[in-house]
This record gives sequence, structure tokens and C-alpha cells, in this order.
Amino acid sequence: MAARPKAPRGVLEERRNSPGMLLALLGQDAMRRLRGAHTGDITPRQFHLLALLHDSGPVGQSELGQILATDPSVLVTQLNPLEDDGLISRVRDAADRRRHVVRLTTAGEAKLKSSARAQRKVEDDLFAGFDDEQREQLRTLLVALRESQGPGLSGCPPPDGAAGC
Repeated sequence: MAARPKAPRGVLEERRNSPGMLLALLGQDAMRRLRGAHTGDITPRQFHLLALLHDSGPVGQSELGQILATDPSVLVTQLNPLEDDGLISRVRDAADRRRHVVRLTTAGEAKLKSSARAQRKVEDDLFAGFDDEQREQLRTLLVALRESQGPGLSGCPPPDGAAGC
């Protein structure tokens, strides 16, 4: 008796397991978990911004927008609550009064430290089924994917930039 031909896979099954869809769905879940870890104090994007200031030191506001590939009006909506909470300061540059310099405050350093601990916990839970080698393989692939998207598209400085993502 002849073997039955396999039924064609449906579009939903095929797409649900495509790399792009898997990345989108898992990214959505990871973002939900990270938001929960930050317990409403700061968003993952604000965490990224604080970490960038920590790693690079004071940065001009317009330069910060360029590094993050963020529209100036959107950047202001991210900076204002951080400044209101005392996590960053914005001061006019003495050499160029049109320029604002954004700095991480002592309170911002403390918030970054506690948020980094919470984020590590979420990542440990998220990747609990992976061994160290698998985690490193995934990280390597994700970094390669991010870098293949071109500078600024991921909200990260170019790979040769001083501050990493």
C-alpha cells in the first residue's frame, strides 16, 4: 500500500514557528516580564537610558536622542519623569547655553542598580531552560541580528561605540 502524502501545513502553523514571529511573540512576553520587574518605577526604555548615562557619563540631550534613535519630542517624555523623580538632571552647558547636558544622579545610580538586579532575575527565569552555552549562543545571535539592522535602528549605539547595549 502506498504511503499517504503528508497533509500540507497550515499557514498559521508555519507562521507561528517562523523565526520572525517567534522573536516577536517571545519579545512581547520578555517585555511584559521586564515591565513587571521594574514594578512601575521605570520602563525598560528608561532603564536603558539610565544604563547608557551610567556607562557613557553626561551626554547632551540632542546627542542622547541620536544615540537612542529617538525623536526629540519622544525623548522629552522619557526624560521628564526621570528628572521629576530625581534620577537624572538636565543642566545647560556653560560653553553652549542652547545645549542641555543630561546626567545620572546618585538616586538614579541606586535605581539603576536595583532595576538591574530585578532584570537579571527576570532573565534568569526566562532562560531557566537553557544552559550557559545555549544562553551565550542566543545572545550572540541576537547581537548579530541587532547589528545587522544598521546603526540606530535598535536604540543602541553602533557596535564600535563607547557605550554598549
